[in-house]
Amino acid sequence: MQSRLLSVASGSSLLENIVQLGSAAVIVFEHSFYILDKRRYLQDYQKSTPSYYVALEQYMASPHAAAVREAVIAAVQAYQEAMKTPVKGRTTVKGKTPVKGKMPAWMAKLRFQKDKETLAKEEESLAKEKKSLAKAELIKTILEICLNHRLPRP
Repeated sequence: MQSRLLSVASGSSLLENIVQLGSAAVIVFEHSFYILDKRRYLQDYQKSTPSYYVALEQYMASPHAAAVREAVIAAVQAYQEAMKTPVKGRTTVKGKTPVKGKMPAWMAKLRFQKDKETLAKEEESLAKEKKSLAKAELIKTILEICLNHRLPRP
């Protein structure tokens, strides 16, 4: 079974392999539960092939395996691109105001002048927020992939 699942993972990166294996495992084990439940209902599980082997064979033969592979590759590539792009913070240049119009000099100094340490903290915070959002989006996409490519119930 392990070699069959490893053949599903053909990604170029470790993350792609992990996500493909995880997605395939979720789909296969969900389907194996339905097969086992059907066998239990029919009392037809004496000396038969384990349900997860049957589910794996059905998954590998279905068009879902290729569709999951392609969707995972696209999702992981989007995630990796999001993690690579630099964060453009909402920092301001000394003396410049982010609003249109003129402000008195004393107000600009109070509200919009930030020292380098504060700006660095803001950029770090924005970078963490961006990474967190990218991870959440990847997880949401993987969940959608698994739900959209489920095998039909036996």
